[in-house]
Amino acid sequence: MSTTTQWPSSTPVLSISEPTDYKFKFVGEGAANYVFEVLVPPSHELSSLFESHLLRVPKAGTKAHSYVELHEHWQTVVSPLFEPQDLVDQRLIQLNEGEELAARLNAVLEDEEHARRADFKGGRVAVAEYGMLVEDMRQKRPDDLAFEFKPKWLSQSPSAPPTATRCRNCAREPIKIAKLLKHNPKFTSTTTITTITTIPSSPSPTSSSSSLSSIDPPTSPSSSSNNPAASFLCPFNFLTCPHSPTALQNVLTHFATALQPPISPATCSPSQYARLTHWFQTNTLLPRLRDAQVAHDRIGPLGTDLSPDPHNGDGDGDANQEGGGGEEGKQPNGTGKGKGKEEDLPLAMTLRDCACFVRIPADETLPLEAKLADLDKKNRTAKLKYWRATEQMLTDGGYYEGRGAGVGGVEVDCQLDVDCQLDNI
Repeated sequence: MSTTTQWPSSTPVLSISEPTDYKFKFVGEGAANYVFEVLVPPSHELSSLFESHLLRVPKAGTKAHSYVELHEHWQTVVSPLFEPQDLVDQRLIQLNEGEELAARLNAVLEDEEHARRADFKGGRVAVAEYGMLVEDMRQKRPDDLAFEFKPKWLSQSPSAPPTATRCRNCAREPIKIAKLLKHNPKFTSTTTITTITTIPSSPSPTSSSSSLSSIDPPTSPSSSSNNPAASFLCPFNFLTCPHSPTALQNVLTHFATALQPPISPATCSPSQYARLTHWFQTNTLLPRLRDAQVAHDRIGPLGTDLSPDPHNGDGDGDANQEGGGGEEGKQPNGTGKGKGKEEDLPLAMTLRDCACFVRIPADETLPLEAKLADLDKKNRTAKLKYWRATEQMLTDGGYYEGRGAGVGGVEVDCQLDVDCQLDNI
Protein backbone atom coordinates (compact mmCIF):
# COMPACT_ATOMS: atom_id res chain seq x y z
CA MET A 1 0.00 0.00 0.00
CA SER A 2 1.37 3.45 -0.85
CA THR A 3 2.25 6.01 1.79
CA THR A 4 -0.49 8.44 2.65
CA THR A 5 0.36 12.07 1.85
CA GLN A 6 0.23 14.41 4.84
CA TRP A 7 -2.00 17.22 3.62
CA PRO A 8 -2.16 20.72 5.13
CA SER A 9 -5.15 21.17 7.42
CA SER A 10 -6.64 23.83 5.11
CA THR A 11 -7.08 23.90 1.34
CA PRO A 12 -3.65 24.50 -0.25
CA VAL A 13 -3.22 27.63 -2.35
CA LEU A 14 -1.35 28.11 -5.62
CA SER A 15 -0.43 31.79 -5.89
CA ILE A 16 1.85 32.79 -8.76
CA SER A 17 2.22 36.29 -7.25
CA GLU A 18 4.50 34.76 -4.63
CA PRO A 19 8.26 35.17 -5.16
CA THR A 20 8.38 31.54 -6.31
CA ASP A 21 9.76 30.26 -9.59
CA TYR A 22 6.73 28.24 -10.71
CA LYS A 23 7.20 26.14 -13.82
CA PHE A 24 4.46 24.17 -15.57
CA LYS A 25 4.68 21.15 -17.87
CA PHE A 26 1.74 19.92 -19.95
CA VAL A 27 0.91 16.27 -19.14
CA GLY A 28 -2.37 15.59 -20.93
CA GLU A 29 -6.02 16.49 -21.49
CA GLY A 30 -9.49 15.03 -21.70
CA ALA A 31 -12.82 16.36 -22.89
CA ALA A 32 -13.19 18.88 -20.07
CA ASN A 33 -9.88 19.13 -18.21
CA TYR A 34 -6.14 19.71 -18.59
CA VAL A 35 -3.41 18.17 -16.44
CA PHE A 36 -0.09 19.89 -15.73
CA GLU A 37 2.98 19.10 -13.67
CA VAL A 38 3.92 21.92 -11.28
CA LEU A 39 7.63 22.40 -10.53
CA VAL A 40 8.68 24.45 -7.50
CA PRO A 41 11.90 24.75 -5.49
CA PRO A 42 12.34 22.11 -2.73
CA SER A 43 12.02 24.86 -0.12
CA HIS A 44 8.44 25.69 -1.18
CA GLU A 45 5.87 24.76 1.48
CA LEU A 46 3.85 22.71 -1.03
CA SER A 47 6.81 21.05 -2.77
CA SER A 48 5.93 17.58 -1.41
CA LEU A 49 2.38 17.89 -2.79
CA PHE A 50 3.56 18.98 -6.22
CA GLU A 51 6.11 16.14 -6.26
CA SER A 52 3.41 13.50 -5.72
CA HIS A 53 0.41 15.16 -7.39
CA LEU A 54 -0.46 16.80 -10.71
CA LEU A 55 -2.58 19.91 -11.24
CA ARG A 56 -5.92 19.42 -13.00
CA VAL A 57 -7.72 22.52 -14.29
CA PRO A 58 -10.95 22.98 -16.28
CA LYS A 59 -11.16 23.73 -19.99
CA ALA A 60 -12.76 26.95 -21.12
CA GLY A 61 -16.14 26.71 -22.83
CA THR A 62 -17.43 23.56 -21.14
CA LYS A 63 -20.59 23.49 -19.05
CA ALA A 64 -19.45 21.68 -15.98
CA HIS A 65 -20.03 21.04 -12.33
CA SER A 66 -17.67 23.19 -10.29
CA TYR A 67 -14.59 21.42 -8.95
CA VAL A 68 -16.00 22.01 -5.47
CA GLU A 69 -19.11 19.99 -6.36
CA LEU A 70 -17.09 17.31 -8.14
CA HIS A 71 -14.82 16.87 -5.16
CA GLU A 72 -17.70 16.81 -2.69
CA HIS A 73 -19.35 14.05 -4.76
CA TRP A 74 -16.07 12.11 -4.86
CA GLN A 75 -15.66 12.40 -1.08
CA THR A 76 -19.21 11.62 -0.03
CA VAL A 77 -20.55 9.29 -2.75
CA VAL A 78 -17.68 7.59 -4.58
CA SER A 79 -14.99 7.16 -1.91
CA PRO A 80 -17.19 5.19 0.52
CA LEU A 81 -17.61 2.48 -2.16
CA PHE A 82 -13.89 1.59 -2.11
CA GLU A 83 -10.87 1.17 0.10
CA PRO A 84 -8.62 4.27 0.28
CA GLN A 85 -5.81 2.46 -1.57
CA ASP A 86 -8.21 1.70 -4.45
CA LEU A 87 -8.58 5.33 -5.55
CA VAL A 88 -6.23 7.85 -7.12
CA ASP A 89 -5.96 10.52 -4.45
CA GLN A 90 -7.34 13.99 -5.15
CA ARG A 91 -7.72 17.28 -3.31
CA LEU A 92 -8.92 20.78 -4.07
CA ILE A 93 -6.38 23.56 -4.48
CA GLN A 94 -7.30 27.24 -4.48
CA LEU A 95 -6.04 29.13 -7.53
CA ASN A 96 -5.15 32.74 -6.80
CA GLU A 97 -4.56 35.19 -9.66
CA GLY A 98 -6.85 33.05 -11.83
CA GLU A 99 -6.51 35.13 -15.00
CA GLU A 100 -2.73 35.32 -14.80
CA LEU A 101 -2.44 31.61 -14.00
CA ALA A 102 -4.72 30.69 -16.93
CA ALA A 103 -2.55 32.85 -19.21
CA ARG A 104 0.61 31.07 -18.01
CA LEU A 105 -0.92 27.64 -18.57
CA ASN A 106 -2.31 28.64 -21.97
CA ALA A 107 1.19 29.72 -23.03
CA VAL A 108 2.36 26.20 -22.18
CA LEU A 109 -0.49 24.75 -24.27
CA GLU A 110 0.46 26.92 -27.24
CA ASP A 111 3.99 25.51 -27.11
CA GLU A 112 2.52 21.97 -27.19
CA GLU A 113 -0.10 22.68 -29.86
CA HIS A 114 1.67 20.59 -32.51
CA ALA A 115 1.52 17.47 -30.33
CA ARG A 116 -2.11 17.76 -29.21
CA ARG A 117 -4.96 15.65 -30.52
CA ALA A 118 -6.52 17.22 -33.61
CA ASP A 119 -9.97 17.73 -32.08
CA PHE A 120 -8.45 19.26 -28.92
CA LYS A 121 -6.26 21.81 -30.65
CA GLY A 122 -7.19 25.41 -29.95
CA GLY A 123 -8.76 24.64 -26.57
CA ARG A 124 -7.62 26.74 -23.63
CA VAL A 125 -7.66 26.78 -19.82
CA ALA A 126 -10.61 28.42 -18.06
CA VAL A 127 -10.19 31.07 -15.40
CA ALA A 128 -11.11 29.15 -12.26
CA GLU A 129 -11.17 29.63 -8.50
CA TYR A 130 -10.27 26.03 -7.76
CA GLY A 131 -8.20 23.32 -9.38
CA MET A 132 -7.62 19.74 -8.32
CA LEU A 133 -4.45 18.05 -7.17
CA VAL A 134 -4.54 14.44 -8.40
CA GLU A 135 -2.09 11.72 -7.49
CA ASP A 136 0.62 11.22 -10.10
CA MET A 137 0.47 7.58 -11.25
CA ARG A 138 3.28 7.84 -13.80
CA GLN A 139 6.62 6.10 -13.37
CA LYS A 140 8.62 7.11 -10.32
CA ARG A 141 11.76 5.57 -11.79
CA PRO A 142 12.67 4.87 -15.43
CA ASP A 143 12.39 1.09 -15.04
CA ASP A 144 8.99 1.18 -13.33
CA LEU A 145 6.00 0.11 -15.43
CA ALA A 146 2.81 2.17 -15.57
CA PHE A 147 -0.34 2.08 -17.69
CA GLU A 148 -4.06 2.76 -17.57
CA PHE A 149 -7.12 1.04 -19.00
CA LYS A 150 -10.89 1.38 -18.78
CA PRO A 151 -12.63 -1.63 -17.18
CA LYS A 152 -15.95 -0.50 -18.75
CA TRP A 153 -19.21 -2.45 -18.10
CA LEU A 154 -18.26 -5.34 -15.84
CA SER A 155 -21.79 -6.75 -15.74
CA GLN A 156 -24.57 -7.06 -18.28
CA SER A 157 -26.85 -4.07 -18.79
CA PRO A 158 -30.11 -4.55 -16.84
CA SER A 159 -31.87 -3.26 -19.98
CA ALA A 160 -30.39 -5.95 -22.23
CA PRO A 161 -32.96 -8.31 -23.79
CA PRO A 162 -33.21 -11.84 -22.34
CA THR A 163 -32.12 -13.18 -25.74
CA ALA A 164 -28.75 -11.37 -25.53
CA THR A 165 -25.67 -13.39 -26.43
CA ARG A 166 -23.33 -10.44 -25.94
CA CYS A 167 -22.52 -8.16 -23.03
CA ARG A 168 -23.11 -4.41 -23.30
CA ASN A 169 -19.54 -3.71 -24.47
CA CYS A 170 -19.46 -6.51 -27.03
CA ALA A 171 -22.84 -5.34 -28.36
CA ARG A 172 -21.62 -1.78 -28.91
CA GLU A 173 -17.96 -2.06 -29.94
CA PRO A 174 -18.54 -3.83 -33.30
CA ILE A 175 -20.32 -0.68 -34.49
CA LYS A 176 -17.14 1.33 -33.91
CA ILE A 177 -14.97 -1.38 -35.47
CA ALA A 178 -17.24 -1.59 -38.54
CA LYS A 179 -16.85 2.16 -39.09
CA LEU A 180 -13.06 1.80 -38.92
CA LEU A 181 -13.16 -1.07 -41.40
CA LYS A 182 -15.33 0.94 -43.76
CA HIS A 183 -13.19 4.07 -43.74
CA ASN A 184 -9.74 2.48 -43.44
CA PRO A 185 -9.00 -0.05 -46.22
CA LYS A 186 -5.66 -0.95 -44.61
CA PHE A 187 -7.53 -2.75 -41.84
CA THR A 188 -8.33 -6.41 -42.28
CA SER A 189 -11.87 -7.18 -43.40
CA THR A 190 -12.57 -9.78 -40.75
CA THR A 191 -11.42 -9.26 -37.19
CA THR A 192 -12.16 -10.86 -33.90
CA ILE A 193 -12.63 -8.27 -31.22
CA THR A 194 -12.13 -8.68 -27.55
CA THR A 195 -13.83 -5.28 -26.38
CA ILE A 196 -12.16 -2.78 -23.91
CA THR A 197 -10.35 0.39 -24.55
CA THR A 198 -6.79 0.58 -23.31
CA ILE A 199 -5.31 4.03 -22.91
CA PRO A 200 -1.57 4.45 -23.24
CA SER A 201 -0.68 6.86 -20.48
CA SER A 202 2.63 7.10 -18.79
CA PRO A 203 5.43 4.62 -19.48
CA SER A 204 4.36 1.05 -19.71
CA PRO A 205 2.73 -1.62 -17.53
CA THR A 206 3.23 -4.41 -15.09
CA SER A 207 3.58 -7.94 -14.01
CA SER A 208 2.17 -10.97 -12.30
CA SER A 209 1.84 -14.32 -10.69
CA SER A 210 2.72 -17.76 -9.52
CA SER A 211 0.57 -19.66 -12.00
CA LEU A 212 2.47 -18.40 -15.02
CA SER A 213 3.39 -21.98 -15.79
CA SER A 214 -0.16 -22.65 -16.99
CA ILE A 215 -0.20 -19.59 -19.26
CA ASP A 216 1.56 -19.04 -22.56
CA PRO A 217 2.21 -15.28 -22.63
CA PRO A 218 3.10 -13.63 -25.93
CA THR A 219 6.89 -13.45 -26.24
CA SER A 220 7.06 -10.90 -29.04
CA PRO A 221 4.45 -8.15 -29.08
CA SER A 222 2.58 -8.15 -32.35
CA SER A 223 1.57 -5.02 -34.16
CA SER A 224 -2.09 -4.03 -34.07
CA SER A 225 -1.80 -1.62 -37.00
CA ASN A 226 -3.82 -3.92 -39.29
CA ASN A 227 -6.38 -4.83 -36.68
CA PRO A 228 -8.60 -2.10 -35.22
CA ALA A 229 -10.07 -4.67 -32.87
CA ALA A 230 -6.76 -5.11 -31.05
CA SER A 231 -7.67 -2.14 -28.85
CA PHE A 232 -10.65 -3.97 -27.34
CA LEU A 233 -11.16 -6.73 -24.83
CA CYS A 234 -14.40 -8.16 -23.49
CA PRO A 235 -14.31 -6.75 -19.93
CA PHE A 236 -15.73 -9.98 -18.50
CA ASN A 237 -12.28 -11.48 -19.12
CA PHE A 238 -11.01 -9.43 -16.17
CA LEU A 239 -13.49 -11.04 -13.81
CA THR A 240 -12.98 -14.60 -15.02
CA CYS A 241 -9.16 -14.57 -14.84
CA PRO A 242 -9.16 -16.32 -11.43
CA HIS A 243 -11.13 -19.28 -12.86
CA SER A 244 -10.24 -19.34 -16.54
CA PRO A 245 -6.77 -19.75 -18.10
CA THR A 246 -8.36 -18.70 -21.41
CA ALA A 247 -9.55 -15.39 -19.96
CA LEU A 248 -6.12 -14.75 -18.45
CA GLN A 249 -4.50 -15.50 -21.79
CA ASN A 250 -6.93 -13.09 -23.50
CA VAL A 251 -5.98 -10.32 -21.06
CA LEU A 252 -2.23 -10.92 -21.38
CA THR A 253 -2.43 -11.02 -25.16
CA HIS A 254 -4.45 -7.80 -25.16
CA PHE A 255 -1.87 -5.94 -23.08
CA ALA A 256 0.92 -7.29 -25.28
CA THR A 257 -0.72 -5.96 -28.46
CA ALA A 258 -2.90 -2.96 -27.60
CA LEU A 259 -0.62 -0.86 -25.42
CA GLN A 260 2.20 1.33 -26.64
CA PRO A 261 4.71 0.39 -25.45
CA PRO A 262 3.34 -3.16 -25.11
CA ILE A 263 3.49 -5.25 -21.96
CA SER A 264 5.01 -8.69 -22.41
CA PRO A 265 7.91 -10.80 -21.13
CA ALA A 266 10.04 -9.04 -23.75
CA THR A 267 9.31 -5.54 -22.44
CA CYS A 268 9.43 -5.89 -18.65
CA SER A 269 11.25 -7.91 -16.04
CA PRO A 270 10.14 -11.48 -15.21
CA SER A 271 9.22 -10.29 -11.73
CA GLN A 272 7.07 -7.45 -13.01
CA TYR A 273 5.28 -9.71 -15.50
CA ALA A 274 4.66 -12.32 -12.82
CA ARG A 275 3.28 -9.72 -10.42
CA LEU A 276 0.91 -8.35 -13.07
CA THR A 277 -0.38 -11.82 -13.90
CA HIS A 278 -0.89 -12.52 -10.23
CA TRP A 279 -2.83 -9.26 -9.83
CA PHE A 280 -5.21 -10.19 -12.64
CA GLN A 281 -5.85 -13.52 -10.91
CA THR A 282 -6.26 -12.26 -7.35
CA ASN A 283 -7.26 -8.58 -7.27
CA THR A 284 -10.39 -7.51 -5.40
CA LEU A 285 -10.57 -4.07 -7.03
CA LEU A 286 -12.31 -5.04 -10.28
CA PRO A 287 -14.86 -7.34 -8.59
CA ARG A 288 -15.58 -4.51 -6.13
CA LEU A 289 -16.05 -2.12 -9.05
CA ARG A 290 -18.40 -4.61 -10.72
CA ASP A 291 -20.43 -4.95 -7.51
CA ALA A 292 -20.74 -1.17 -7.21
CA GLN A 293 -21.90 -0.89 -10.84
CA VAL A 294 -24.58 -3.52 -10.22
CA ALA A 295 -25.72 -2.06 -6.91
CA HIS A 296 -26.34 1.38 -8.41
CA ASP A 297 -28.21 0.34 -11.54
CA ARG A 298 -30.79 -2.40 -11.12
CA ILE A 299 -33.10 -1.36 -13.98
CA GLY A 300 -30.85 -0.01 -16.76
CA PRO A 301 -31.17 3.11 -18.94
CA LEU A 302 -34.45 1.98 -20.51
CA GLY A 303 -36.07 1.54 -17.11
CA THR A 304 -35.01 4.96 -15.82
CA ASP A 305 -37.60 7.74 -15.59
CA LEU A 306 -36.95 10.69 -17.93
CA SER A 307 -38.38 13.21 -15.46
CA PRO A 308 -35.93 15.84 -14.14
CA ASP A 309 -33.62 14.82 -11.30
CA PRO A 310 -34.09 17.11 -8.29
CA HIS A 311 -30.60 16.25 -6.96
CA ASN A 312 -28.69 17.11 -10.12
CA GLY A 313 -28.29 20.54 -11.71
CA ASP A 314 -27.95 21.41 -15.36
CA GLY A 315 -24.34 22.47 -15.23
CA ASP A 316 -22.22 19.51 -16.25
CA GLY A 317 -20.16 19.56 -19.44
CA ASP A 318 -19.49 15.84 -19.50
CA ALA A 319 -18.98 16.24 -23.25
CA ASN A 320 -17.30 12.87 -23.66
CA GLN A 321 -16.13 10.85 -20.72
CA GLU A 322 -15.00 13.45 -18.24
CA GLY A 323 -17.01 15.55 -15.80
CA GLY A 324 -15.25 18.90 -16.10
CA GLY A 325 -14.89 21.70 -13.61
CA GLY A 326 -15.51 25.38 -13.18
CA GLU A 327 -15.32 28.32 -10.85
CA GLU A 328 -18.89 29.10 -9.90
CA GLY A 329 -17.73 30.42 -6.55
CA LYS A 330 -18.99 27.63 -4.31
CA GLN A 331 -16.92 27.23 -1.18
CA PRO A 332 -15.69 23.76 -0.18
CA ASN A 333 -17.31 22.59 3.03
CA GLY A 334 -16.27 18.92 3.09
CA THR A 335 -19.85 17.79 3.69
CA GLY A 336 -22.54 16.30 1.54
CA LYS A 337 -25.92 14.65 1.81
CA GLY A 338 -26.50 11.10 0.72
CA LYS A 339 -27.94 10.79 -2.75
CA GLY A 340 -31.25 9.19 -3.62
CA LYS A 341 -32.19 6.67 -6.27
CA GLU A 342 -32.46 9.43 -8.87
CA GLU A 343 -28.67 9.42 -9.02
CA ASP A 344 -28.18 5.66 -9.17
CA LEU A 345 -27.83 5.50 -12.95
CA PRO A 346 -25.45 8.49 -13.27
CA LEU A 347 -23.28 6.99 -10.54
CA ALA A 348 -23.32 3.60 -12.25
CA MET A 349 -22.35 5.25 -15.54
CA THR A 350 -19.48 7.04 -13.80
CA LEU A 351 -18.28 3.67 -12.48
CA ARG A 352 -18.57 2.18 -16.00
CA ASP A 353 -16.49 4.99 -17.47
CA CYS A 354 -13.67 5.25 -14.95
CA ALA A 355 -10.01 4.44 -15.61
CA CYS A 356 -7.77 2.02 -13.72
CA PHE A 357 -4.14 3.09 -13.28
CA VAL A 358 -1.55 0.40 -12.59
CA ARG A 359 2.05 0.95 -11.54
CA ILE A 360 4.61 -1.80 -10.86
CA PRO A 361 7.90 -0.64 -9.38
CA ALA A 362 11.08 -2.30 -10.62
CA ASP A 363 12.00 -2.65 -6.94
CA GLU A 364 10.44 -5.98 -5.93
CA THR A 365 10.10 -4.82 -2.31
CA LEU A 366 7.61 -2.13 -3.34
CA PRO A 367 3.96 -3.07 -3.96
CA LEU A 368 2.02 -3.06 -7.20
CA GLU A 369 -0.46 -0.17 -7.14
CA ALA A 370 -3.82 -0.29 -8.92
CA LYS A 371 -6.18 2.66 -8.48
CA LEU A 372 -9.35 4.04 -10.03
CA ALA A 373 -9.62 7.59 -11.39
CA ASP A 374 -11.85 9.67 -13.69
CA LEU A 375 -14.76 9.30 -11.30
CA ASP A 376 -16.35 12.69 -11.91
CA LYS A 377 -20.05 13.16 -11.29
CA LYS A 378 -22.16 12.80 -14.44
CA ASN A 379 -25.10 14.99 -15.26
CA ARG A 380 -28.31 13.00 -15.50
CA THR A 381 -30.18 15.84 -17.25
CA ALA A 382 -27.56 16.16 -19.98
CA LYS A 383 -26.87 12.47 -20.53
CA LEU A 384 -29.99 10.38 -19.82
CA LYS A 385 -31.57 10.76 -23.29
CA TYR A 386 -28.28 9.73 -24.90
CA TRP A 387 -27.90 6.71 -22.60
CA ARG A 388 -31.46 5.61 -23.35
CA ALA A 389 -31.14 6.17 -27.10
CA THR A 390 -27.94 4.11 -27.24
CA GLU A 391 -29.53 1.26 -25.31
CA GLN A 392 -32.66 1.37 -27.47
CA MET A 393 -30.55 1.23 -30.63
CA LEU A 394 -28.58 -1.79 -29.37
CA THR A 395 -31.77 -3.59 -28.35
CA ASP A 396 -33.98 -2.82 -31.34
CA GLY A 397 -31.14 -3.26 -33.81
CA GLY A 398 -30.30 -6.77 -32.64
CA TYR A 399 -26.76 -5.85 -31.60
CA TYR A 400 -27.09 -7.74 -28.32
CA GLU A 401 -27.64 -10.89 -30.40
CA GLY A 402 -24.82 -10.05 -32.85
CA ARG A 403 -27.11 -9.44 -35.82
CA GLY A 404 -27.03 -5.65 -35.99
CA ALA A 405 -26.75 -3.88 -39.34
CA GLY A 406 -23.26 -3.24 -40.65
CA VAL A 407 -21.28 -5.45 -38.29
CA GLY A 408 -21.37 -8.74 -40.19
CA GLY A 409 -17.62 -8.78 -40.79
CA VAL A 410 -16.72 -8.34 -37.13
CA GLU A 411 -16.59 -11.42 -34.92
CA VAL A 412 -16.78 -11.00 -31.15
CA ASP A 413 -15.20 -13.18 -28.49
CA CYS A 414 -17.65 -12.23 -25.75
CA GLN A 415 -17.39 -13.92 -22.36
CA LEU A 416 -21.03 -13.37 -21.38
CA ASP A 417 -21.85 -17.08 -21.21
CA VAL A 418 -18.71 -17.85 -19.19
CA ASP A 419 -19.51 -15.05 -16.74
CA CYS A 420 -23.09 -16.28 -16.31
CA GLN A 421 -21.86 -19.81 -15.61
CA LEU A 422 -19.48 -18.53 -12.93
CA ASP A 423 -22.30 -16.52 -11.31
CA ASN A 424 -24.17 -19.80 -10.84
CA ILE A 425 -21.30 -21.65 -9.20
